[in-house]
Amino acid sequence: MRSTLMFAVCAAALSLAACSDQHATQIKEGAKAVGSDVKDAAHEIATDPDVKEAGTAIKESTKEAGADLKEAAGKATDKMQEAGEKAGDAAKEAGSDIKAGAKKAGQETKEEVHEATK
Repeated sequence: MRSTLMFAVCAAALSLAACSDQHATQIKEGAKAVGSDVKDAAHEIATDPDVKEAGTAIKESTKEAGADLKEAAGKATDKMQEAGEKAGDAAKEAGSDIKAGAKKAGQETKEEVHEATK
């Protein structure tokens, strides 16, 4: 009886092992098939004319945006230079006005002092 039970346990273990090997083989083959499908899909995407066209459009729009940005930066630089020149001119004019005003005030004060000391 004991050997019959042992024989049954061994037979069950071998059956399970065979199922596990068969199952593992099926999983391995399924994984290979999925990998092949993914590879084929990636190749189709890479060679798809619509995808290539989209890539070209993105590349061109990036170039255009870069050119627009460069132009805008140039214009902003020009405007800043103009503003700087205007500010410089205004500062010179203000300095001249202050100098002339101080000179005139000094002259008037000198004349008043001269008149007061007569």
